[in-house]
Amino acid sequence: MKKEFTNILNATSIEQVKEYTDAFLKLVGSKKVSVTRGKVSKVTKIKKANDYVYDIGMKNSKHPWFFANNILIHNSVYFSAYPILADDIANGTIAWDKDSVTKLYDQIADQVDTTFVSFAAKAFHCPKSRSTVIAAGREIVASSGLYITKKRYAALVYDDEGERKDTNGSPGKVKAMGLDLRRSDTPVYMQDFLKEILLMVLQDAPKDDVLERITKFRKEFEGMPGWDKGTPKRANKVGHYRRLEEKQGKANMPGHVRAALNWNTLKRMNGDKYSQEIVDGMKCIVCKLKQNPLGYTSVAYPTDELRLPEWFKELPFDGPAMADTIIDNKLKNLIGVLDFDLEDTKQHTTFSSLFDFGD
Repeated sequence: MKKEFTNILNATSIEQVKEYTDAFLKLVGSKKVSVTRGKVSKVTKIKKANDYVYDIGMKNSKHPWFFANNILIHNSVYFSAYPILADDIANGTIAWDKDSVTKLYDQIADQVDTTFVSFAAKAFHCPKSRSTVIAAGREIVASSGLYITKKRYAALVYDDEGERKDTNGSPGKVKAMGLDLRRSDTPVYMQDFLKEILLMVLQDAPKDDVLERITKFRKEFEGMPGWDKGTPKRANKVGHYRRLEEKQGKANMPGHVRAALNWNTLKRMNGDKYSQEIVDGMKCIVCKLKQNPLGYTSVAYPTDELRLPEWFKELPFDGPAMADTIIDNKLKNLIGVLDFDLEDTKQHTTFSSLFDFGD
C-alpha cells in the first residue's frame, strides 16, 4: 500500500494521478485498514527571543533544505553573481556599484519568480490561478558577508527590501544570525565589542588593525574588577537542588546553579542580612574562582544586587579563566573561521599573568 501511495506523490501528470489513485482506492477497499493515533512525545515552551523562529532544518544534515512530500523546503538562499561576471566587471563591460548591483538582483528575483507557475503546474498539477502562492522575492543586498556554519552568519546590508541602510555616513546595517553577540549569556560590554570587531571584518579592515583592537580590549578587560568579568545566567531550580543536596549530602547540578548556592552559603557564613538571596528563576552573574580553602570553583551574585558586599569583592576571582570564557570562546565562535592568530593578542599579558595574585 505504501508503494501505491508513493506513486501518487511521484506522479508527473493528471492521468497518472487518476491511474494511481484508482489503484490505491481499490487496494484500500480490498483490505482492512487499521489506523493508529500517535501520542505527543514532547512539548517545549520557547522563551521570548529576538531571533527568527521559522527556520527549518534537519539533524545530521549539511544542507539547510530537505524535501517534504516532494516539496523542496527552504527558508532563503544567499548568492553572489560576481564570480560569474568577474571578467566583464574587470574590463568595464558591466558596471559594479551598489545601485547597479541592486537592480541586477531585483531582476534576477523577478526572473526566478516567473518560473514558479510552470513549475507548480508540472510538479504539483497546480492551476495557474493558484500557483501564485509560491513566490520568490529579493530580501537584502549586502556589500560583504561572513558565513561561519549553517544558520550562523553576518552580512553588512545596504539595501533591505528596497530601503537603503547606508545613509547618513553609515556603512549599512549588520544582519547577524545565530551569533554570540545576540545571546543573553554574553555581557552587554562584550556584545558591543563583538559588534565592533564584526563590523571591522565586514568592512575589510586590515588584519593587523583587528588584532590590535582585540589586544587593546584584552588590556581593558584585565583592568576590570573580577566580579565584572562574569557570565550572565538564569538560575533555575535552585530550591530543588538545594533540597536534593540537603537530602543526599552531595548532588550533581548545573555549574551556574552550584555558583548560586555558593553565594547563598557565603552570604550566611558572613552574616550578611542585607544582600539578596538567589532564588529560583533569578538572573545572576557567574564568576570563576581561583583555588580557595572552601574548594569553590565559582560563585554567582544577583544581577539586581545594587551594592556588592565587601566580603564578596575580596574573593579570589580567576580573571584568566573568565577571559577564556568571555573573550577567547566568543571570538573563536565569531571569527575563528578566518586566518587570524588570536593567540598573538594574548602575548602582552603573559608576563603579568605569571605573577598575578588576584584581581
